[in-house]
Amino acid sequence: MMSVTSVKTIASPYLRRILSYVIGKDPLQVLSSTADQIRQLTHGLTQDQIHRPPRRGKWSIGQIIAHLSDTEIVLGFRFRMVIAQSGSRLLAMDQDQWAEGLRYRKADWKRKLKLFELMRRDHLVLLRSLGTSEWKKYGIHEERGKETLELMVQVLAGHDVNHLRQIEKIRNSYVER
Repeated sequence: MMSVTSVKTIASPYLRRILSYVIGKDPLQVLSSTADQIRQLTHGLTQDQIHRPPRRGKWSIGQIIAHLSDTEIVLGFRFRMVIAQSGSRLLAMDQDQWAEGLRYRKADWKRKLKLFELMRRDHLVLLRSLGTSEWKKYGIHEERGKETLELMVQVLAGHDVNHLRQIEKIRNSYVER
């Protein structure tokens, strides 16, 4: 798998921004470090700090961790569909409906982090086992169209960086007080 080198051909502003976070980086290395970074960023924070949103309408650190855990479930399924059945239809995920419906505000963030880490490790083993041609297998995302496995992994790595930055910003707001 190659590192992200250009995002100019990506139409979606969201995807361009997310991919810009991992230009020149090995996406698998980014993915393998996320759980440890979350642990470092949450170390020493109180339960109140973990569960308090930075402002109305924004997610708390605990909600972000719950989201990352559920995203890992969704992407793990998508990876498997693409690897086993290239060309499969991939359903979109409405993160706000998931957050509300799956009660992210009340989630046990430590349990969600453990689940995230277990799934992520398993996904990394799977991804690292693939041959060069398998990275070109693809799915048809219902909102974004054709996405190769390679692009999906790059987007997930950028997604991780995006949320790690959010967690760090929230943490820093507590440290600065």
